[in-house]
Order: sequence, then C-alpha cells, then structure tokens
Amino acid sequence: MIEFKEYNEIIQQWLQGVLDSYRKDAELTLKYCNKLIEYGMHNNDVKILGYAYYHLSGTYYCLNDGDKFFDTTYKALEYLELSKQWEYIARCYNVIGIIAVNRGNLPVAYDYFLNGLVYCNKYNLAMDEAIININCGCLNIQAGRYAEALIYLEKSLSFWRNQKDQPMYNSTIMCIYENVITCYVMQGKYDGVEEIFDRIMNEHWDKGDHLDKIGVLISKALFYHKSGQCKKCDECIARIDGEVSENIAFMDMVDDYFLYAKMLLECDKESEFWHILDTLDPMIRNFNITNMQLKAISLKIRFYKKHNKNAEYLQAAGLYYEISVKMEKESKEMMNNVLNLRNRLERANRERKAVEMENLILAEKSETDSLTGLANRGKLNIYADRIFNRAYEQKQRFAIEILDVDYFKEYNDNYGHQAGDQYLISVAECISDITEKYGGFCARYGGDEFVIIYENVSMENLELYAKELKEKVMNLNIPHKYSKALPIVTISQGVCCDVPEKNNKVWDFLHIADEMLYRMKKRSRNGYCVGNLSEVSVEAK
Repeated sequence: MIEFKEYNEIIQQWLQGVLDSYRKDAELTLKYCNKLIEYGMHNNDVKILGYAYYHLSGTYYCLNDGDKFFDTTYKALEYLELSKQWEYIARCYNVIGIIAVNRGNLPVAYDYFLNGLVYCNKYNLAMDEAIININCGCLNIQAGRYAEALIYLEKSLSFWRNQKDQPMYNSTIMCIYENVITCYVMQGKYDGVEEIFDRIMNEHWDKGDHLDKIGVLISKALFYHKSGQCKKCDECIARIDGEVSENIAFMDMVDDYFLYAKMLLECDKESEFWHILDTLDPMIRNFNITNMQLKAISLKIRFYKKHNKNAEYLQAAGLYYEISVKMEKESKEMMNNVLNLRNRLERANRERKAVEMENLILAEKSETDSLTGLANRGKLNIYADRIFNRAYEQKQRFAIEILDVDYFKEYNDNYGHQAGDQYLISVAECISDITEKYGGFCARYGGDEFVIIYENVSMENLELYAKELKEKVMNLNIPHKYSKALPIVTISQGVCCDVPEKNNKVWDFLHIADEMLYRMKKRSRNGYCVGNLSEVSVEAK
C-alpha cells in the first residue's frame, strides 16, 4: 500500500480520519474525503485525489447511491492510475464488476473482474486476487457455469486457508463455502455437502458475523430443498425469516436473496416470500438498478401466475415491459460508461508514459557525457560508491582503472580540436565494448581521462582486460605522428584491485590506480600497470 509520510500534520489527520471512519461513519468519511479532494485539486496532487475518490466511491457504494458511486469511481481510477496506487485500482475494478453483475451486464462485469486480476497478477496483490476470484465464481454461478465457478472458488479457497491471522478469514471462508455448496446443489451433487456444513459450524460459525450466517443459512435451505429434506428446509426458512429486516446488507448479498426468494416460491412459503421482497423493494428503488427491478418483478409475476391472480399478473407484466425498455437504455449507458472509462484511462496512461519518458531523457542527459555518450563523473561517483559498498559487505574484490590517451595535447594542437573530439569518441567506443563484454562500468573522468570499474574480478583477468583494451585501441590505427610512443593513437592504464576493508574509501583505490598510471607513464607509454593497495606489479607494453 502506498504511503503518505511526506504530508503535513493536517493532511495526515484527514487521511487518518478517512481510515478511522470508513464503512463506519459515512458522513464523517465524506467530510474528510471532500477536504482531501479540495486540497488535491488546489495542489494538482493526483496521489491524494486517487486516495480520496477511492474512499468516496466506497462510501457511496455502502450508501446504495449508484449514480454518485459510478461518478466517483471513474474519477478514482483515473487518479489512481496516474499515482500508481495499484491495490486500490484492483479493488475499484472489483467493485465496478459487482455493480455490473447486479445490473445484468455479465460480460461487462467479467471484463472488469479480469482487469482487476491483471493488476493483481502484475503487482503481486494476492489477497485482492483471491477476493476477485470469489466474484468471478459468483458470476459464473449466475451464468449457470458451475464447473467454471468452482475453479475460481477453489483458487480463492487455497489462498484463504493460509490466512488465519487475517480479520476477514472466517467471513471469507464462509462466503466461499456457501458458493461452493450452491455449485454442487445446482448440479444435483449432494455428496459431501453435509461435511462442508459441519466444517463451517465447527470451525467458523461462532466467528462469523450476522451477514455471513444468513448466507450460510440460505445455502443450507437451498440444499435441503433440492435434496428433499423438507423439515430441515422449513427450519432454515424460519430462522432466515426472523433475521430479515430493513437493515440487511443489500448489495453484498443481493443474488443470495433473489435465489432464496425463488426457492420460497417453489416451497409455497407465501408470507416469507413477500417478506423478503417487501424488504428488498425500497433498497432496489434506492440503488436504481433496473436489472434488480426486473428480477423482483419477475418473481412477483411467477407468484401471481401460480396463484391465478390475473389482474395483478397483467399489471406486473405491463410494468415488466416498461422496465425492460428502460433496461435497454441502461445497457447502452453502461457500455458508454465502459468506453468512457477506458478512454480516460488510456489518456491517463499516455500522459503518465510521456512524463516518465521525459524524466528518463532528462535523467540520462544529467548522467551522460555529451561528447562520448559514456557516463559522466556524477554518475561515476554514484555507481562507484554502490559497487564499493557491496564489495565491502560481501568481502569481494573491487577494481578501478584510470586511463588516458598518450600525448593527447600534441594530437589536439596539430590535428585540431574537432579531430581530437572524434579521436576521444573512438577510444570511448573501445572502452564501452570491453566493459560491456566483461560486465564492467565505464565513464569519462574528464578531458582525455576515462575510468573503468569491475567487481569480483581476479588480478589475472584484469591484466587480460587491460591488454585487450590496449590492443583494441591500437587496432584503430588512428595516425598520431606527434606521439613519442608509436605513430598511432595509444593509451596508458593504471589499475588497482583489492578487497575493501573497514576504513577504505573509493578514493583510496582511485588514488592507487592513478599512481599505477603515473608509474606506467614514467616507465613508458602504451602499457598498463596493475596493483593492489599494498603491492604493485608492472606489465611492460
């Protein structure tokens, strides 16, 4: 989860206020979120805006306010993408998928769930992945694809079995088992279902909340009904009917309630049937989801037809037609929402990538020598310190080489600075080839001086690398008749290699390497000298 440690005390209080009140005090959550949004808009802070709109949308979800939920969720996704708050993005896709399911758009919902799973897999969000897998399972149950639903549910169950320390552990396990039972029962497979119920009762029941227990009781009633255990089914119905009230969680269990109402109709439980529908009706109207209205009216039509209530039947059928027309319009709006969301996210992605590319170019420019394309001295200092510290911690050899071009001033004075620049570029290419070949790092140190760094390389190999570089430069055959070494361009090299000790610094190695270079040049040119912090071995050219 992304952190917000860089903000001042007031912003920290608002952020904490959101967390403390979220899903507990909607009015207080809205207050803190709106304060954060005002701040985020004023300061163009996408990180704060993503966080605030995410929790705002979640609050509207709990309040069953569909219009505000969608508006704030789309805004949240745009800002979350820009600020790389991947966990919240996965959760947004999950919730939008749930809403799409409830609106009867199963293909759209499935697409949202899969988008959420993409983020989960890419950013290792195992818990969110397990939660979305549950919803994919529920979606497949609605579509009558019970075998496919079990695959998603088993994936989620395999994760949650190892999460006993999580606060959601018992509730989530009960939810998964409830849907697994539904899959078995709807396929007419009753073996093993009683064992699952026993596991729920023995391991999870006492730790589950009110909502969890209603879900399990509904699945148990369905099982007893389908398997012909009428007395036990009646007992479950009586318990559920006593638990149903206007305070039931609506969106989280709406499919369970409709499945339960359908079962009540089959069982001729008239009073219980109307009790559940009368409880759901105001919540369905409040959330303004046409698909739910159609499901409720469809159940009423079945009741009226079964009991030969012709007048009520015709009135409900007419209402069903009117809402079906509305459903077509809503489906189009849902698709427009999907397309708008994707366009906004693609635009946000393009903007983010453009900014990242611009920053990358600026970073490369600030760390690169403009003439040779090698790292500059600033980047050399950063890299050298990192490799040196790693060598010290792992007790491995650290090697640094400093080299320069023989009689470069004479070359510049006689061939011109433009020719001298081209000369340095050619030498830099040779250095780059060698370091790339042997896993080293190279940089222009200044003027005609270059530095190479290797880690965990033997003295023998260092001499081989130095010799190969020397010969590679000579093979360029760049004329230099003013050189006192050879009539072509050559280089001189000094190398220091050793295992860093406690009081050593990079400077100690660079100083010795420079001393090696001085001794090489004093003896002759076009050669290399390799040594350590205490000993020197000179290789003639």
